[in-house]
Amino acid sequence: MSKLIVLLIIIAVIAAAAGGVYFYYQKGQVLAAGKASQKNEAFYVSGYVSHKKGREGQWSALTLDTRISDGDYLKTAKGSAVDIKFGKDMKNIISASEDTSLGIKKIELSGDKGINLEQGKLISDLKGLDPGSKFEIKTPTAVCGVLGTGFETIAKDDQTILKVYEGRVYVKGAGMQSVIGKEIVVSEGNQTVIYKSRAPEQPTPLNEDDRQKWREWKDELIYKMFRPFYVFFDENDPKNHYHPSGWLGDYDAIRRLSWEENPHSGKDCLRFRYTGKTPQGAGWAGVYWQNPVNNWGDVQGGYDLSGAKRLSFWARGEKGGETIVRFGVGGITGQYPDSVKAEIGPVVLSNTWREYQIDLTGKDLTCVSGGFYWMTDRNSNPDGAVIYLDNIVYE
Repeated sequence: MSKLIVLLIIIAVIAAAAGGVYFYYQKGQVLAAGKASQKNEAFYVSGYVSHKKGREGQWSALTLDTRISDGDYLKTAKGSAVDIKFGKDMKNIISASEDTSLGIKKIELSGDKGINLEQGKLISDLKGLDPGSKFEIKTPTAVCGVLGTGFETIAKDDQTILKVYEGRVYVKGAGMQSVIGKEIVVSEGNQTVIYKSRAPEQPTPLNEDDRQKWREWKDELIYKMFRPFYVFFDENDPKNHYHPSGWLGDYDAIRRLSWEENPHSGKDCLRFRYTGKTPQGAGWAGVYWQNPVNNWGDVQGGYDLSGAKRLSFWARGEKGGETIVRFGVGGITGQYPDSVKAEIGPVVLSNTWREYQIDLTGKDLTCVSGGFYWMTDRNSNPDGAVIYLDNIVYE
């Protein structure tokens, strides 16, 4: 009996140890996943921006989508700028203007965040801070802190200018040794100046020019953050977001193939043959790229493509002279309609690849289920037509 008890104790100890190992493994996995979900990165780079990892790192040119980590340093040259997004939901944005030097104190994981602004201008739009956390920008003459808001900090040798566009920001004067004077709160629509070794000045209202620049900066963000979004890249490529599932009119007069001979780029392109016959009696035919497949507005689908300025694609005919009556995007109706419809045409194709664009400037792209379509008819192509399409992409 005693041997059995000892054996049971040993088994219990092993099980507890295994459970502890599993707990720490799971905890590690959760932390790793949490960290991986944060893609603190430069989503817009203009001109020349220098970047280094830590004080002892080597300066190098910052490129688009570079990961930004705690302890990094950034410098923007004359005529240059960089925008960075951070946080789990990527809703926190800082934008450094030209001739700006800054150090990333802390932007990763949860909790308080901080930037050391050595000189220059930094605009901050903070919509995704953790509850109860704060964001502080420290300059040579001030400490500016916020609990979720939009503001601009300008650091000079002998002064800091704080402009608050949204929310409220607290600010304190800062010297070499300690904080100077009492903390004040600057409300939305006001600004203050903090001179070297002095307490903050009393806030004064922003002028209309400042307010307008803030609105323009916010509007530009949506375009800066947009990345190429493919309707078609290559056959069965994961970059593809729509499928050519909507066949219209004389749909039996259309044949589709993946074509590897002479694509514009990549491994293949799309080949469509229109016979010019009228099996459905329509006299015309076309194909819609849809999300999800066969969605004519009867289900919720599509993508929010706000920020795209155009849809571009490459096309050619087999002989040259083939006429496509319309190329377009959107236009699906129904219970869940597209928010946009835009077209070009008629287009007469050459037998060599040519790029075409559909202008989307100022269009409502919040819901696009019909990512792309083409339509032609018997009158334009009485003997039929063979067309090739490649690299259909929102930009």
